[in-house]
Amino acid sequence: MSVLIGREKSPLRRAGDQSRLRRLNSLAVIEAIRQEPLTIPMIAQATGLSKTAADSVVANLVTLGWAAPVEPLAPTGAGRPASRYRFRAEAAVVIGIDIGLHTTRAEIADLNGEVLTAGSVASSVSETPGDLVAAAVKVVDGLLAEQGRKRAEVWAAGVAVPAVVYQDVITKGAEGWAGFSVRAALEPHFECPIAVENDSNLAAFAEAWKGSATDATSVVYVHSGNRTGAGLVLNGMVVRGANGAAGEIGALPHLGWEHAQEFLHDVRLADGRRLNREEVFAAAADGEAPAVQAVDRFSREIAIGIAALVLAIDPEIVVVGGGNARAGDTFLEPLRRHVEALCTVRPAPPIVPSTLKERGSITGAAGLAANTVLEQLYAAASGGQTLSSTDVPPWRWNAAASGARS
Repeated sequence: MSVLIGREKSPLRRAGDQSRLRRLNSLAVIEAIRQEPLTIPMIAQATGLSKTAADSVVANLVTLGWAAPVEPLAPTGAGRPASRYRFRAEAAVVIGIDIGLHTTRAEIADLNGEVLTAGSVASSVSETPGDLVAAAVKVVDGLLAEQGRKRAEVWAAGVAVPAVVYQDVITKGAEGWAGFSVRAALEPHFECPIAVENDSNLAAFAEAWKGSATDATSVVYVHSGNRTGAGLVLNGMVVRGANGAAGEIGALPHLGWEHAQEFLHDVRLADGRRLNREEVFAAAADGEAPAVQAVDRFSREIAIGIAALVLAIDPEIVVVGGGNARAGDTFLEPLRRHVEALCTVRPAPPIVPSTLKERGSITGAAGLAANTVLEQLYAAASGGQTLSSTDVPPWRWNAAASGARS
């Protein structure tokens, strides 16, 4: 499944009113009004429908609960201002879950992926993946109760995990994680579709969707925190590869990513003080020579892998997230210098901090869930189904239609 990023990449972007595409018109209108309320003429222009057809589709969407009128803009001339219509993103909710080795996060979001509420719980590397999933479910249940929602109102779940994922099953991760199916563990709790993805891939998606790389179609995302990882966006799509392992360049011991953090541990200053990772960056910002040297060695170590990814996919931008990105230019300036020295066949791309910081993967998980709902709608329409009321989740449309016929 490809994760599309940006409205212009959506298969729903233009519909047309030919008979073979007629059932997609409603979805094209939904896609048009997801970002901002539009008038009927604006909807017609965005979708390729005639104004008459657009008006008919919008009226049906309002009846079904997918769209709602909003206050017209202030008049700029003679006559009554045209009515505008918005997508009812609040019609249902999706959930994003980020299962981490130190913290597990969850978010409840609307159908546009906008966060309504969020929570977290501490986790440990000693916990089994099953325990971590159970803890995540408790967080989600608390958030749903806070919103006055039930599990049945969740239309999709997106889950980020710090592991290689293939067909929702972990193939490489922390000890004891290989072979664990996150989706199977969540299915007893949620009836909705569940999509599981590597956390760096989802962070890359989030940066291109609403972070530091919204204007780019090719992105290298680097997570730099307690560990180092990478996710890739190419031609507006997250790159997973044949086995879900795209971007896992840190698995090569020659690149040093696995042990690079050791340069930031137990750094001793001239006065005898020993610093942890966060203190090292602060001391480097103050010009303490041992700390500056430690950050430089760390940057040089991970720059090799970053440069390899840059030369492999030729991205427009490199986004650095994770806890280390909080250090700003104290970390990024030496990193830029070392990457630039290695990019011998092209200029080094801009290397910028993530605007999402540590929330990249959870933001991407909620976005993946919202995207999953759109894919459900598109698949249903492509299969000949008409759009149902928002009272019925998409995966129940077949049963609802059968019941209506009987």
